[in-house]
Amino acid sequence: MSTQSKTMPMLDLKVYIRVVAAVFSISSTTAFVMALLRLLNPELFYLEPLAGTDVVIHYFISGLMVVASAVGFLNSCVVMNRSSALNSGRNLTTWLLLDSLFETSRVVYVFVCEVVLKGKGSLQVYELLVSAAQYLLDSFLYCQMILRH
Repeated sequence: MSTQSKTMPMLDLKVYIRVVAAVFSISSTTAFVMALLRLLNPELFYLEPLAGTDVVIHYFISGLMVVASAVGFLNSCVVMNRSSALNSGRNLTTWLLLDSLFETSRVVYVFVCEVVLKGKGSLQVYELLVSAAQYLLDSFLYCQMILRH
């Protein structure tokens, strides 16, 4: 009679890195699309037209999210496409730090859009739910990556 381990099966670190990079790239793509949509069609996210400094804040925070999510996407694509030998040490740490920058930008973006600009449009709730779910998944994977690294 053999004893079976009660721990979850472990993925090889090389495979796990690529899986996490793929998940991060999906999160970045989603954030990019939603921020771009917010820039192009603000009426989908706000019930009342923005005025005064709210317009400046809207364009600044949405533009920041477009840039941060593009960097996050490119960063994860680099990790997915480079050789496994290069996905270690300093390169892995740099990738995780850049991803944490994207995640921090996303939290600030959601906070500003939800609280400061009081978004209540038809896509606002959807964006909030998707962002929260992806943030929780990304944070879990990020912590697992640090523990495995």
